[in-house]
Amino acid sequence: MAKNHLTKRQIDAARYQGAENARCVLWDDDPRGLGLRIFPSGRKAWVLSYRTAAGTKRLLTLGDHGTRTLEQARKLAKRELVQVESEAADPVAEKVARRIEATTGSIEAMFRAYVDARRKDRRRPMKGHAMTLAIGERLIFPPLGARQWRELRRSEVRQWHASLAESPYAANRALQALRAAYYWRLAWEDDAPAAVPGRRSGSDARNPCWGIPLFPERPRQVRLELDELPRLEAAIDKSTSDPYQRALFRFLLATGCRRGEALKLRWADVTLDGTRRAVTFRETKTGDDHAVPLSERAAALLAGLPRIAGNPYCFAGAGGNGHLVGIDKTWGRVRKLAALPHLRIHDLRRTFGSWLGEAGFTSKQIGSVLGHRTDITSRVYMALGDQSKRAAVDAAAVLMENAGRAPKRRGTVVSMRRSKT
Repeated sequence: MAKNHLTKRQIDAARYQGAENARCVLWDDDPRGLGLRIFPSGRKAWVLSYRTAAGTKRLLTLGDHGTRTLEQARKLAKRELVQVESEAADPVAEKVARRIEATTGSIEAMFRAYVDARRKDRRRPMKGHAMTLAIGERLIFPPLGARQWRELRRSEVRQWHASLAESPYAANRALQALRAAYYWRLAWEDDAPAAVPGRRSGSDARNPCWGIPLFPERPRQVRLELDELPRLEAAIDKSTSDPYQRALFRFLLATGCRRGEALKLRWADVTLDGTRRAVTFRETKTGDDHAVPLSERAAALLAGLPRIAGNPYCFAGAGGNGHLVGIDKTWGRVRKLAALPHLRIHDLRRTFGSWLGEAGFTSKQIGSVLGHRTDITSRVYMALGDQSKRAAVDAAAVLMENAGRAPKRRGTVVSMRRSKT
C-alpha cells in the first residue's frame, strides 16, 4: 500500500478510474488503511482496510464523503483500529450482524426473509416459494410468528408440531420449512463477516427443530374413476358460472398438468392450429419449459375461452385481470356436490397418469407427458383403478382354479386377458 497523505484538493479532483466496475480507492496513510473509494457513478465514500485477529482482510465503510470530512474520517478510522488491535474486534462482522438481526428478529420476519432469499438464489432458486410462504402464514406465524427466533425452544417446537397431528402431511411440511429457515438463519450468522448467506447441511443442535421426528405419512392413492366423471362434470357446472373456472378444472383432468402451470399458462404459449395443437408450460416445478401436445378435448376447452384484451393469461381472473386465483373454495363446492369429499385438485393429475397407465403406456412415457424428471415419480401415478383391480384378482382366481387340474398339453396357452366386468 503506497504512502500518501490525502489532501482536500486531491479528494475534490478525484475521478473514477477503472474498468468493469473494478474497485477504485485513493489510500491515505494517516492512519494506514484509510481510503477514499470512488464509484463509477461518481459517489465517494470513506473506507477502512484492516485485518482481523484471524488474519482475514476486511473493508469497512465509514460513511460518504460530503457527510463526513477527511478529518472526521481519520478520527473514526483510528478509533476503529484501536478496537481491532486491542479488543480483537471485527467491525464489519458486527455491522452485518446488526443489520441481519434488525431484519430477521422475529420468527415471521426470519421466515419471510428466508423464502425471499431462497427465491432469489441464483444458484438454486426455490421452487414453490409461494406455497412455502402460505404454509408459514397458515401454520407457523399465528402461534409462533411474533416470537424472537433465538427464544424458541425445542420443547415448544415439539409441542407445536404435535398440535398439528390431525393433518400429518401439513404438519411435516411446516416443520421442514421452519427447520430450513433456521438453518438458513444460522448459516447467515456464521457467514456474517462475508455477508453471504450459506446453506447448512447435516445436523446443528442450535436449531430448535433439529431432532424432532416427522409424523408417519401414508401415500395418497385417490383417483377419479371413469364412472364418477359424469358426476364431477355436473358438479363443476353447478358450482360456478365462471367459464374460466369451469374450463380450468376440465383442462387439469384432460392434460394432467399441475395447477400452477395451468393458472399461469399464456396465450402466447398455446398453439391450436390443426394437428399442431400444443401448449408450453413455462413456470414448472422442475424449472424447465415443458411442451405438451393437446387432445381435441383439451384444445376445445381453450378454444372456447373468451380472450381479454391486455390479459395474456388463458384462465383470466376476476374482472378479467391477471390469472385465476383462489379456486379452492369453488373446488370445495365441486367435490361436495359430486359426493367426492376426498378428491383434491392434484388428484386430477394423479387420475390422468393412472388412466394412461391403464391404457398401456409405460412409466417413462407417462413421465414425459407429466413433466417428471424420472419415471420413478410417474410410478406413483399409475395406481390401478377398480376395473383393473377386478381384472387382476379374476386372473389370479383363474390361476388358482387351474392349479389342481391336469397340466395342459405342450403348446396350449391359457388366456389371461383382462376381464371386461
